[in-house]
Amino acid sequence: MEAEIKKETEDGYGVTVTDNRDIEHKVGILYQGEISGHLQDGYPDKAVNRTDDESEMVAQARRFARLHVHRETEYEPFPVKENLPGIKRVRDAIEALSPEDFEQYFADAYDQVLSKHPDVSPPVPRPSSVGPNDYIVYFVDVYLDDDGDIEAVSDIHLQYLDDRGEKTQEWNDDPFPDRKADARLQLFGKYIPSMEVFQEFLVYHLRCQLRDVYIGAGIDPPEEYRVLGRGIEELTGRYHNPNITVYEDYHLEEADIPGYELDFDYGFGELGKQSVIAAKRNGLESADGPNSEDSALFDPSRDGDGGLLEKVSSALRNDADESDR
Repeated sequence: MEAEIKKETEDGYGVTVTDNRDIEHKVGILYQGEISGHLQDGYPDKAVNRTDDESEMVAQARRFARLHVHRETEYEPFPVKENLPGIKRVRDAIEALSPEDFEQYFADAYDQVLSKHPDVSPPVPRPSSVGPNDYIVYFVDVYLDDDGDIEAVSDIHLQYLDDRGEKTQEWNDDPFPDRKADARLQLFGKYIPSMEVFQEFLVYHLRCQLRDVYIGAGIDPPEEYRVLGRGIEELTGRYHNPNITVYEDYHLEEADIPGYELDFDYGFGELGKQSVIAAKRNGLESADGPNSEDSALFDPSRDGDGGLLEKVSSALRNDADESDR
């Protein structure tokens, strides 16, 4: 991918992008990130006439144009869900929180993520049309103050499939409805054994988001972001789509992609990493999608007897108890 700012107007920039298939795009980027125009002659103009891979080339050109404008100017022309500099700031702010402050801001998000567990009630109830292993994502917008510290977080928003199988969103209270958040957590049901580990998980999740910003723009991410797991939900859907062949399965923790690794251990050290990788590679994953794959770690047999990670946690506790005797 290559790009050059050709001109600046009163509203934004005109950027020329050459994509990974050597097709030239002319993309208009407004200062706030909206696309004001997009011309190219390598693919059909109407999306309905393009293949999924061709549509992805068009989307990559737009993302790379935004990234190039950010690199060359003072602007942050990204949507909230892909806000590269904001994601970095929020990652650093969450990592720096004391345990008490972290719990103040993210206790509800922790309970929501853990609500697949039968003993945890979600702060935001799951819609009646959404089953326990159906697709659902939890969004939390994070706002920073001028010093880079967390100022506020939104209530938990939902994205799920309606009765027709189409994505729908349920937006709840937001502290600053007219202000762009610095970043958006894009979470899902998962077994996280403690609030302390959940803080580590959010930092890791944002690393996965940063990976996705670069990959979605058609380029390799810096080495520190070459990790496996779910980040930006829209990109997860594209990685999982069999009709899009330009991506690897970066969202899968067990994926075998040269140069990429799972770098989150669920609080169980190397045993946690290897347990997840081995379990998923040995058949706990589901063709229904990433949400079903992760639900297996709660209760792989669906019999309510506890999932793999809970059993690992229990085994470690038992070992510790035996050593104390």
